Amino acid sequence: MNTREFDAPGLESSGRLVCFVGIDGSGKSTLAKALATIMEQRGIECRYVWGGFNDSFTIFRPLIAAAKGSIFRKGRFMEESRTKGMVVKSPVLSTIYQYLVLTDYIFQSSIRVGLPLAMGRNVICDRYIYDLIVAVGVLLDYPVKRTMALLDRCLALLPKPNLVFLVDLPEELALQRKDDVVSLDFLSVRRDVYLQMAQQHGMTILDGSSDPDELAQLAASRVLRRMEHRR
Repeated sequence: MNTREFDAPGLESSGRLVCFVGIDGSGKSTLAKALATIMEQRGIECRYVWGGFNDSFTIFRPLIAAAKGSIFRKGRFMEESRTKGMVVKSPVLSTIYQYLVLTDYIFQSSIRVGLPLAMGRNVICDRYIYDLIVAVGVLLDYPVKRTMALLDRCLALLPKPNLVFLVDLPEELALQRKDDVVSLDFLSVRRDVYLQMAQQHGMTILDGSSDPDELAQLAASRVLRRMEHRR
């Protein structure tokens, strides 16, 4: 099992926040749910939260839909290309779209993640701002440096996780696991951004091709170690 670990900065808050991020098909949901179960079995109360962007629950839904229709050319889906250079029509509109989505996500996360943490609960998050930033950065054809700067700005407004697990695996394997991903390119460019993000933001990298039960136990040991360290 190949596991790479970096020191991740903690957050001074009542509850602890642990996140699983990575490309589609990496096994984020499976590991997040398994970790929540292990923690509960060990007498540590925690809450599993799906932390992705929910475009069906949005305060800006009509605006986001209108912006998307204006930005992306007819007959093309934003997932179809490696970058957005061939698809985005207006840089100004794409910037508006970006800020609508991110502002709405921050609002959603303040309820789904921020409130439980403020109440002293431990939160196991399946996806988080990192995943949305990777999607936005790739879809709008941002250089990696700009993508990382955007992530830093968003993290300043959101609870910063105590631990982030990047579930990494070859994109070919991820594509075999997911039947709703349009191409290998869709995964490969995102994987590159995730790996750079892991190094800059102190993520623990888990080998997503390994046995899920072993990975969940490994993640649990990391979380327990961090909790002991903070006591």
